[in-house]
Amino acid sequence: MATVKHQIVDCDECKHKFKLKPSILKTEKVGEEVERTYFKCPKCKHKFIVVYKDKEFNNNLIEIDNIRKKATKVSANNKDLKELINLQNKLHERNLEISGMYKKIYGA
Repeated sequence: MATVKHQIVDCDECKHKFKLKPSILKTEKVGEEVERTYFKCPKCKHKFIVVYKDKEFNNNLIEIDNIRKKATKVSANNKDLKELINLQNKLHERNLEISGMYKKIYGA
């Protein structure tokens, strides 16, 4: 059985080091259709925002997953592969914009 390695995080507030495990990630609704994913330092409870998501963000994630599946069926030298990569990058950039917009509204 493979061992899963978790990222080690240093708390900005108390400098406590801890593993970022999926079990400490929490999601809360902050707007009509906006969710915030975050985690807290287990020692001082300082809150770290990971991402904000809305319907468009989630639809983009689904499309990115579909693009990855299509890309595995295309040869590396194919023009279609470059187009798929460009589309994936655009969707990723859009999701960064969406999350950044909500960070300005709801806080980082």
